[in-house]
Amino acid sequence: MAELGMLQYRSASDLRADEQAEQLRAEEERRKELMESSLAAHIRRSWEAARWAKQEVEDRLLDCLRRRKGEYDPQKLQAIQKEGGSAIYMMLTATKCRAAAAWLRDILQPPNDRPWGLDPTPVSDVPDAYLAPLAQQIQQQAMAAQQQGQPVDMEALKEKAREQLRQAAQERAEEAAERHEDVIADQLMEGGFDEAFEAFIDDFVTFPAAFLRAPILRRVPTLEWLEGWQPVKSETIRPEFERISPFDVYPSPDATDIDDGAFLIERCRFRRRDFVQMLGVAGFDDEAVRRVLHDYGQGGLRDWLWLDGERQELEGREHEWMNPGDTIDGLIYWGSAQGVTLLQWGMNPDEVDDPLAEYEVEAILVGEHVVRVRINRDPLERRPYHKASFQPVPGSFWGQAIPELMADIQDVCNATARNLVNNLAISSGPQVEVYEDRLSPTEDPSDIYPWKIWRTKDGRVTGNNRALQFYQPTSNAGELLQVYESFEIKADDATNIPRYAYGNEDVGGAGQTASGLSMLMESANKGIKDAVRHIDRGVIRRVIEALWLHNMQHSDNQAIKGDVAVVPRGSSAMLIRDQLGQMRQEFLQFTANDYDMSILGREARRKLLDSIAAQLDMPGLVPTKEDLAQQDQQRQKLEQVQQQIEQAKGQAEAAERQAKAQKTQAEAVETQADTQIDQQMAPLEAQKLLAEIAKLIAEVRGDTDGRGTQMEGPGPDTRGPAGQGAAGATSGAPGRGTGLAGVMPGGGRGMAPGPRRPVR
Repeated sequence: MAELGMLQYRSASDLRADEQAEQLRAEEERRKELMESSLAAHIRRSWEAARWAKQEVEDRLLDCLRRRKGEYDPQKLQAIQKEGGSAIYMMLTATKCRAAAAWLRDILQPPNDRPWGLDPTPVSDVPDAYLAPLAQQIQQQAMAAQQQGQPVDMEALKEKAREQLRQAAQERAEEAAERHEDVIADQLMEGGFDEAFEAFIDDFVTFPAAFLRAPILRRVPTLEWLEGWQPVKSETIRPEFERISPFDVYPSPDATDIDDGAFLIERCRFRRRDFVQMLGVAGFDDEAVRRVLHDYGQGGLRDWLWLDGERQELEGREHEWMNPGDTIDGLIYWGSAQGVTLLQWGMNPDEVDDPLAEYEVEAILVGEHVVRVRINRDPLERRPYHKASFQPVPGSFWGQAIPELMADIQDVCNATARNLVNNLAISSGPQVEVYEDRLSPTEDPSDIYPWKIWRTKDGRVTGNNRALQFYQPTSNAGELLQVYESFEIKADDATNIPRYAYGNEDVGGAGQTASGLSMLMESANKGIKDAVRHIDRGVIRRVIEALWLHNMQHSDNQAIKGDVAVVPRGSSAMLIRDQLGQMRQEFLQFTANDYDMSILGREARRKLLDSIAAQLDMPGLVPTKEDLAQQDQQRQKLEQVQQQIEQAKGQAEAAERQAKAQKTQAEAVETQADTQIDQQMAPLEAQKLLAEIAKLIAEVRGDTDGRGTQMEGPGPDTRGPAGQGAAGATSGAPGRGTGLAGVMPGGGRGMAPGPRRPVR
């Protein structure tokens, strides 16, 4: 194409291309208008049919909500007030609902456990193609067996390899299931499942059916951290969970479950921000979204129903009607349609593979604008709604709720309580009959107080009637209380929620003993097990399966991929976890001996302790298997060090003992040498001693002879014995020498001088 000045030249092919593009744009616009008008009309017709079919159910929903809140029906309250007296409402239904909700939360929302699990499906036989990598290993084993002269069975080796591969595949599948459980648990936490499930349980015990919508893929803002811990706002698409009020769910008249009806409609309330977030999101029509914001962005859109006023009052939103511009009502339609119908609605033919096939469609209608329409891509065409009833009714979409199961009992208890209060009020004081002609004009018959003096007129003028007559009404409080207590007990049987299940101490009978109360609780568990089983099948299993399927289709993490089966655990293991905990503790005490420990081993004991610690909300208290192995290694190293220390200490003690022995031996040798020396020196010492003794004797004798001249006569002759002793000692006779040495210190008898004569 060329341009010359202000003139533009276009070829015939370009003109034809522009005409075709314009025709395509016109066709697309006509298709959208046709789809919007025809699909909107279809959704409106379905909405009218579902709303008409739900009128009776709406009355039941309001009645259940009134009973839970403790309020009378407006017509009944008017009749009670017309008769006068008390309008008391006994909160027996509210007590049962709260007890059931607490019981269910304790079972289905344990602090350190999950009421669901993923179990890998059994691994099928391994094809021969997968055995190719093991062919070389099988041949090597066969050759090694042939070399050893053993017979080789190739089929047995192949079957053994197949079994090993099957076991390895099963182990990998179990690991993938465990990792997938962690991923789903993280998605449940981030998507607000706990909050939605708590509200669902309240609806479950209050209404004929409770609903949970999941997963809802939404683009939500998230916070990310850059280098230096700088926060940055980003967006991500994640699954979320919502509790849907039973007032807002409208199934088709022929529906008995979520997926079997012709359609299912949710009445939804949007905000302007919700439509702004829809812009640019795949599956939404930006042009239709902008028209909705233009038409209803300022004034809002409210399609009021007859029950909205009372519902808002009962739910505590009685002032919502004052701000109508904040919300925009819409209808979310899930229904089945034939491919031909979809083409007639104007859907793109590329999305309809077979005109005669059935397709599940999701559409959102706001006013007259269809802002979203797409084919449900769930492989099983399941709708993202999940329902459960406390007491299902076969063949009906709606079941029975606790307020309905005990409705008659609640009414009788209310009537009995009202009569009891009225009777107590009437019988609390006397009834007075007044003859006004006898009373003085200054007296007020209604002004009664103790010790009052009544002024009356003369009886002769007004008659002989008494001015005042007092009557005491009969009190029937005891009988009315017995009636009330009898019907209150009947509520336990009607709901399978006994009073002792929520702490009422007035049990009586078998409940007065621990074993009897345990038997009663076990019987009561049978009733709550059914309710938990309904939640397991209708909600938990479907929600976890939907998350698993979403992850299998859209997750890039190949480590979590695998065929699994969702196993709800609420109605089985979770109900008896308290009993199992007690049995585990008893088993722990019974096996606390060396014999049982030799059978169980440390690893089994560790697992038992870990399970008990998990129930006691003490995670991380019991070491893991790896921690135990590390502790064993450290203990072995410490024992080795201690052994080395003990060995060194023993060697030191042995060396010390050896040194002491050597010292003792040396001392013994020294003592022996000293003994030998003493033995050798003994004769010399003895001779020396004898010489000294002889010298001493000689000196004594000489002194005696010198003084003898002064005596009157000679004394006794002592030389003979002394001389003999001396001669004996000198001659070296051993006996005598020893005897002389022994008697000298004491003045021996043989050598002692004789008595001296007195000097004249």
